[in-house]
Amino acid sequence: MGTVKTDVFRRTETPLSEAEERARALEQVLAQIGEAVIVKDMNAVVTYWNREAMSLYGYSPEEAIGQPLRKLHAASLSEADYEKVLQRIRAGQPTSSTTERRKRSGETVRVAIRTTPLVDAQGRLIGEVTVVRDVTQLLTAEDALRGAQATLEARLAAVRESHRNLAREIAARRKVENAQRSAHQALATTVRQLELIHRDGEVLSHMAELLQSCTQRDEAYGIVRETVARLFPGASGALYIYRESRDVVEHVATWGAGKPPELVLTPDDCWGLRLGRPHYVHRQGTVRCRHAHKAGQSYVCLPIQGQGQILGLLHLALDVDGRTERPKESTERRLRALTDRVGPALANLKLRDALRMLALRDSLTGLYNRRYMEDALNRELHRSERSGKPVSLIMIDIDHFKRFNDRFGHDAGDFVLSSVAREMTKHIRLSDMACRYGGEEMAVVLVDTDLEHAMERAEALRQAIRETNLTHRGQSLPAPTASFGVAVYPQHGTNIADFVKAADRALYAAKEAGRDRVCRAEEPAAAPAGAVPTLA
Repeated sequence: MGTVKTDVFRRTETPLSEAEERARALEQVLAQIGEAVIVKDMNAVVTYWNREAMSLYGYSPEEAIGQPLRKLHAASLSEADYEKVLQRIRAGQPTSSTTERRKRSGETVRVAIRTTPLVDAQGRLIGEVTVVRDVTQLLTAEDALRGAQATLEARLAAVRESHRNLAREIAARRKVENAQRSAHQALATTVRQLELIHRDGEVLSHMAELLQSCTQRDEAYGIVRETVARLFPGASGALYIYRESRDVVEHVATWGAGKPPELVLTPDDCWGLRLGRPHYVHRQGTVRCRHAHKAGQSYVCLPIQGQGQILGLLHLALDVDGRTERPKESTERRLRALTDRVGPALANLKLRDALRMLALRDSLTGLYNRRYMEDALNRELHRSERSGKPVSLIMIDIDHFKRFNDRFGHDAGDFVLSSVAREMTKHIRLSDMACRYGGEEMAVVLVDTDLEHAMERAEALRQAIRETNLTHRGQSLPAPTASFGVAVYPQHGTNIADFVKAADRALYAAKEAGRDRVCRAEEPAAAPAGAVPTLA
């Protein structure tokens, strides 16, 4: 973060009212920074404590200011650690760390802490600025991801061990072949069978290795399609996966030259899904699945299972013995080995997707969270620099939300937030990003969109929110209104911070103008001489 200078009173000829105005401006920046900001003097006594610090630790500014840091963090800061804090402040040493702190309520949170030396206008060290962010949920999600990764690696090791065991078995059988020349024909047949098993094992092991490395489900479906085509040359079929609603399975992959499959099946359409086990049908069989329209064709339907539930269906048209109503033993073995590997791999990929979404989505509204928005903005602004196309940002704040919460309760407030989020998703394109920025404030990132079109989109969304009919637990709620601030890059800022601030200022202008309206950002003015530096 560098070194923070404080020069509010740097020039003695500056009038007192101007200094006060600078102090108030800096106070507003620190209050709205979105993270806890704490300023301490050389003895670790708190001299500034913003609103986010109060939300994080539970102490109001009146309670915290003037208190030694040791007193506020007595439960989570040992005497030795406190001495290190004093040494760090007095040495003017910036730091960045992640640790645990205990709130006033006794709850323990995990926080990311950045400290920066604070110097006066003459460059003298006078204390330290600390910026604190609550990363409890983020680190918990990362821990879960690491646990899932460890599980995946363990299963991959098991597959490799199975492959080694198979190789040892083949070696043992070849020794038998050399020792028993009289049984050459029988052993030759056995070797051929084992070579097929080994080939299948290599194909399946390669598939399992690729599946472990997949990051998207479509990649996994393509790998399954290619593997089935290698294991069963000339056979046709399809892979189906359950929707999240689990009311139907959807077609995700096809192979072979047969008739294109049904795109969507219900569980009742397939005996394999109904029974929860493989369903084999000989060409003369009578108990056929509804989705198997081609009469006289032998086929098999294999449910794919992982983590205790059926994930989907593998449908394969192949020869089935009319006497046993089952395919050849080698074919059945390959099918069993295939589904035994595909099921857990797809289940793990689904789990990884769920964990990834937890880290990127707001749990209440389903919108992207602030962290994702900042990453996406960084990506889109770089893309805009290369392409020369604009990026617009709409900041949205629900009007009188606190008053609404006080009147109808927090459950109703959450319902309103979710309803507004749904309207936002209805009014954006696939390339746009709707995010919950914090509290009742939300944002929409519009790629390849100029200011005029962004204003039109914001106005349409404002009208839609205003016309929303809300009923919560049998109670009619007043339609919410919202204020909008619109900015466009690079016209209103050449970096993310200035861009977001421009949209925020436009949002505040909409609030001050009477709320329930859309305001565009003003053209940025040149910074005045001697302006107070901001925290970076």
